[in-house]
Amino acid sequence: MKKINLITTLIIGLVIILGSCKKEETNPKLNVNLSVAAAITNPVNGTVDTLLLADSAKLFTVSWSAATYSVSDGATLPVPTYSLQMAFADSNFANMKELYNTQGLSFETIVYELNNSLILFGIPGDSTASIELRIVSGISGASYTNDTSDAIKLTVTTFKSAEPPPPDDPRLWVPGDYQGWSPPDAPNVWSPLNDGIYTGYVFYPEGGTYEFKFTSAPDWEHTNFGFGGEGMLDTDPGAGNLSVPDFGGYVLTCDTNALTWSFKVQNWGVIGSGILDGDWSEDVDLEYDVANNLLTITIDVIEPPDASELRFKFRANDSWDVNLGQGAEGTNELSPGGPDIPMPDGPGNYTFILDMSQPMPTYEFYKN
Repeated sequence: MKKINLITTLIIGLVIILGSCKKEETNPKLNVNLSVAAAITNPVNGTVDTLLLADSAKLFTVSWSAATYSVSDGATLPVPTYSLQMAFADSNFANMKELYNTQGLSFETIVYELNNSLILFGIPGDSTASIELRIVSGISGASYTNDTSDAIKLTVTTFKSAEPPPPDDPRLWVPGDYQGWSPPDAPNVWSPLNDGIYTGYVFYPEGGTYEFKFTSAPDWEHTNFGFGGEGMLDTDPGAGNLSVPDFGGYVLTCDTNALTWSFKVQNWGVIGSGILDGDWSEDVDLEYDVANNLLTITIDVIEPPDASELRFKFRANDSWDVNLGQGAEGTNELSPGGPDIPMPDGPGNYTFILDMSQPMPTYEFYKN
């Protein structure tokens, strides 16, 4: 009997030990106290940098070492995320601005974009100011892992651009063969977030080479972006031209941080309850008005087959994947996927106008 009790006791003890081991293996611990923050390695603390208009196309780089975290039981953590932050010197990073957010270990931009960022931050052109940079690192979704690097101080002198982009609508110009290579008269691509990524709509009429460039000002005296390889940009003034394959409308995207660009075909039409058969199955293509940089069409609008209210929308590429409806109430703004736009004046001959030249598309329609 004692033998049986001894065996039972040993088995229970073994189960408890194994259970305890298993529990420890499934609960790795993050020791925040042993983490090591990132450290900025370039530029060095105390750098004095005079930004020059002539150096607009040169690269400005900030790099840093990786943050490290101590984890028990050899567990693997996600790659840390790094936030590069800027503030006026000795402000304890009050009213700081985030310049970049990445899982990489560097930030790269051109001097022209850096100069614009400093001006928008509150440093006037042709003036000198002291700023500080720091890196805040952390594991995504775990704020308690955030670590802050030592700040470095830079003294920078800005320059005045001939025509700097307004703070509320940073833009690039898109001169090309299709409009006589004239930057002041060229359409724009826009960066609403002022993050170096620009998007806009450009229509290329039939004929010509369909070649173009992006320029950072409405002239050829500042930075311009040309061909740097497939999908890549080059700021060398002698770089070749970019191009699209054929005439028509395109959404162009330009990333001046990564020096990349892309395009998507986007041709617009108008569709509605009194247009063509009135069953919302087919749209009428808009035509490009070269003189006014607008998309427009004049057509007859019929009584809807189901006697419903006359309404319409704009859609791209004969599909509902991309469509524009009524934007903010009481305005002529359009919203992606917005509600149908009513036509209270009944059937008749109408002119429809779509303006894609601004960051917010707008519309107009009237009965002739």
